[in-house]
Amino acid sequence: MRGGTPRRTAPRAPGTARRAAGVLRAAAAPVLCCALALLGLSAWSAGSHAARPSRVTVSEGTVYRPPLDARTTAAFFRIENTGPAGDTLDAVSSSATGPAELARTALADGAGTMRMGEPVHVPAHGSVRMTAYGQDVMVLLRRMPRLGARLPFTLHFRYAGDIRTEAVVVRPGG
Repeated sequence: MRGGTPRRTAPRAPGTARRAAGVLRAAAAPVLCCALALLGLSAWSAGSHAARPSRVTVSEGTVYRPPLDARTTAAFFRIENTGPAGDTLDAVSSSATGPAELARTALADGAGTMRMGEPVHVPAHGSVRMTAYGQDVMVLLRRMPRLGARLPFTLHFRYAGDIRTEAVVVRPGG
């Protein structure tokens, strides 16, 4: 009160306080859910479940030297993943050969069939050994390599990226 004149305030609409409380209650649920989700995601990340890449190594690469004038052959690798997350081999390439494609030999109705282009899953803390009777890499040779030659390959993994390695040319079964 200044100068003797009472100060007037605007009258409040009936129920304004109740409406404000209702809005706060309605907003509390989504805000609480977001906070819990953020807390859970933080715990998941800190608990080594996120941002931990696979740790993939490739070894024991071999390529069969085809008989006579054949140009199609197979390459095999041992893939090991020592990381806490699985990975997937999506493709293989080589500067020393023509096209290279992932292939899987499987039995269907008592006969062997080959499915091309199937990615290879490498589990966390696990390994995959390619064989002539399972997963391999089909390769089209540009020219006949000599026994013992080392051919460069690049294995393209979904998470580990590109891994360069070599495969030694051997006789089939050797």
